[in-house]
Amino acid sequence: MLELVHIQKKYDYQSILDDISMVLPDVGLIGIVGPSGCGKSTLLNIIGGIDRDFLGDLLYNGQSVKRRLTKYCKRNVSFIFQQLHLIIWLSIKNNIELPQYFGKTMFQDKEIDVSGFNKLKISSLSLGQQQRIAFLRACCYCKKVLLCDEPTGSLDQQNAKIIMQLLKKESKEKLVVIVSHDLKKVQEYCDEIYEMRDGKIVNHTQIHASLPPMTFSDSLQKKKRLSYLRLSLSSLFSNKRRTFQMLLGFSLSLFCVLITLTMSQNLEKQIEQYIYSLVPPSSISVQSIHQSFSNDFINKLKTNQNISRVQLFLDDYEQLGIGFVGERYQESQTLFIGDDTSPYHHLALMVGRMPSHNHEILVSISTAKHLCQGSDYKELLGKKIYAWYKHKKEVCSIAYHIVGITQNTTTIDTIYQKENAYIELLKEENRLKEIKSHIGIIFVEQKQRRTDVLNELKYKYPQYKFIETGVSTQKHISSTMTQIKVVLYIFSSLAILSSLFLIGEVMFLNVVQKKKDYAIMKCLGASFFDFLKLILCESLEIVGLSFLIVFIMYFQSIFLLNQFLKEMIINGTMTLSMDLSLIGNVLLLSFGMVLLCQIIPLIYIMKLNTAEVLKG
Repeated sequence: MLELVHIQKKYDYQSILDDISMVLPDVGLIGIVGPSGCGKSTLLNIIGGIDRDFLGDLLYNGQSVKRRLTKYCKRNVSFIFQQLHLIIWLSIKNNIELPQYFGKTMFQDKEIDVSGFNKLKISSLSLGQQQRIAFLRACCYCKKVLLCDEPTGSLDQQNAKIIMQLLKKESKEKLVVIVSHDLKKVQEYCDEIYEMRDGKIVNHTQIHASLPPMTFSDSLQKKKRLSYLRLSLSSLFSNKRRTFQMLLGFSLSLFCVLITLTMSQNLEKQIEQYIYSLVPPSSISVQSIHQSFSNDFINKLKTNQNISRVQLFLDDYEQLGIGFVGERYQESQTLFIGDDTSPYHHLALMVGRMPSHNHEILVSISTAKHLCQGSDYKELLGKKIYAWYKHKKEVCSIAYHIVGITQNTTTIDTIYQKENAYIELLKEENRLKEIKSHIGIIFVEQKQRRTDVLNELKYKYPQYKFIETGVSTQKHISSTMTQIKVVLYIFSSLAILSSLFLIGEVMFLNVVQKKKDYAIMKCLGASFFDFLKLILCESLEIVGLSFLIVFIMYFQSIFLLNQFLKEMIINGTMTLSMDLSLIGNVLLLSFGMVLLCQIIPLIYIMKLNTAEVLKG
């Protein structure tokens, strides 16, 4: 039983409803009639729980529902509106099934056939066809109260008769309330009639006595699978042009951010690799200020179990490079070697073997490719090659054999030889009478902490100067790269923010354009949490679709940039790689920010005055 207790409503100090009290039965067809503007539609909205601004109370089954109108409306009330209010961006099937998107409902088959036009768009349906869809949306789900605002007002006589007969049948199992200005038609079908004038009930006529409700077969329909995803996707693409512009703008912003950060990170890694190739992080430079290193000092260093190698640099010898021509030094035929001192025991071989004699060397794969100049680098194995050294004003060479090629790619061309092999070979050829060296590099075992070894050496040999190689350079470069990153992050944030303003504006316009549709959803049971889930799904879809576009652009750009770097700039020594952690962080950040942009549209939806919106 539904009861209205002293209902009053004013609008701009004008009384719309004046102390209306009604007791409505559980079943039956109730008519509310009166001239236009008498307040009958307002009264219907209060009965349905979509107009909350009223004085008095609304009781359902003896309990007040004024403070829980949303719950009352969702569970008990369905509507057939005067203007039908079908959602044009949903299909006919989805319009009928819309209540299922917001929760489980009891479903009842109705004797209305829509198979002849169920594939058409809502906008192309006739008024009679639209009326059938609206009837099915309201009556297929077992709500106890059905409210109809001028259900036949726009129909011809034949269709109006069909609708009234259907409503009469519905009234045998639920309460059906009809608002109409046609007293004759209401008298023909209704069980009770309330006549209104100037916001008051002026007459109440009971034509037929209330009957007990009839029972009909029904079944519990589960909530639609992926309902929010499907509904939000339909909403998102209801205006394809606007959505495409939004996705394209957001995708371009994210792409610029990703490619910029990827290039900066890879550049930083490349610089670190370059520093490592010059001064490995496991090395310590040693300098003798007053005299050349003594054999006794070198031998003591070699006995230290934490030291893997001690490499000396001769004072008067400068390495010029390597080449296959041994008769005389030709700069054009010589490949400059940036590093010929690094240890090789931890490196993996691609082909060949490790050196076993002083005249045998390894080369890195990148250096091998430079030496073979397009031919098969495996042909280098066993080849004789000459290392050229400048001593004072003379240039001399040492013959080596290439016995292996390592898997590592080096930024600068690199050869690997046995410890101080070139010094031993110079001594064998009687070109070096006395070892004069004031600078050397000590390589620490990989498992040892370089700082501990450094402190130990400083304590044992205070007369020598020991320095961690590359520390100051790395600190300076790290500081510079940090500053560059801060600038890049600022510009990236500005790019994302500008696109988010675009998304926020588009989504707000979308909500304003569809405010009537959202009001309809409220009438069909959509709560705050339903709209929140819709917003979440819409944000996921925007970010997901944008990232699909971005990932394709990003992948192709990385590939093209690597080709450019390989062929035009650094000849293959630098490559850009996709950073999955960076992609994941940008994805999460963008989802959070897109979701933030949806707050204003969500507030706008929840503040909509459902009754006022549906009047417009």
